[in-house]
Amino acid sequence: MPASVPLRSSGLIILVNKRLNSITNFCDALIAAYLENPCQVLPNALWKTLAQVERLETRYEMQGNRVTHLEAWGAKELFIYWDRERNKASIPAERLAELDLALVHQDFLDPRATAHLTSRTPYFRLMHTGPVQKRPQLPPTFALVQVDARREAEAIARLIGECHGDPHFPAEWVRDWTQQAVFDPTLWVWVVDTRQNKPVGLGIAELDRTVGEGSLEWMQVLPAYRRQGLGQALVLELLSRLAGRAAFVTVGGQVENPTHPEALYRRCGFRGQDVWWVLRP
Repeated sequence: MPASVPLRSSGLIILVNKRLNSITNFCDALIAAYLENPCQVLPNALWKTLAQVERLETRYEMQGNRVTHLEAWGAKELFIYWDRERNKASIPAERLAELDLALVHQDFLDPRATAHLTSRTPYFRLMHTGPVQKRPQLPPTFALVQVDARREAEAIARLIGECHGDPHFPAEWVRDWTQQAVFDPTLWVWVVDTRQNKPVGLGIAELDRTVGEGSLEWMQVLPAYRRQGLGQALVLELLSRLAGRAAFVTVGGQVENPTHPEALYRRCGFRGQDVWWVLRP
């Protein structure tokens, strides 16, 4: 089984070709490589990495008009290491020796070179490009309701905090998300328990119009309301809202999350086998 799912839509192929014909810097090279195979190149949505490239040391290589290699490093951090020849490339051990953080794709995970990075957390990375499944009917006492993201920041933070066991999740973070260029108010959705007029689930997606990427960022259902199909309804609702606007949709999460989000996303049509590791001392 392939480690990743390349993009194959004609619109994206045209976009990739345009990018390849105008590469003059690292960001151009990163975008072109990412659009070929998003989940293999980065562990997160493209815009998140582009937002911090200016502060990083970067390097890229080309053969003709093909991007063949990408690297991006901070003083103590590895953010990008990608090579088209998956079976030949390896991260130089001397560059890993002093790191406090490394984001490494499974294909480049060398146990010897990363032995000092003993805290290891695997994250899945999946992509959706096909038609959207029909959303299953919600149980009769639940409804999907549009979120007013800016006005309801406190309630959003409260629900996320309750789902993650963090009663102090900052509402200010939520407000910051609404200031990002990828913010779209139509991609924030509550699941409401209509008996109590109480939000019990939340879905947040983002849309990067510059490359046609949708990304699912927060998919939450309160513990007492799980296993009723609410999470699947949220995912499919957001995919439906992104249809025709995003050329592809990405999502990621912890492989070992006890709520098994990966299985949920696969039921909704996401595909791929890419695993990224967050490595720390």
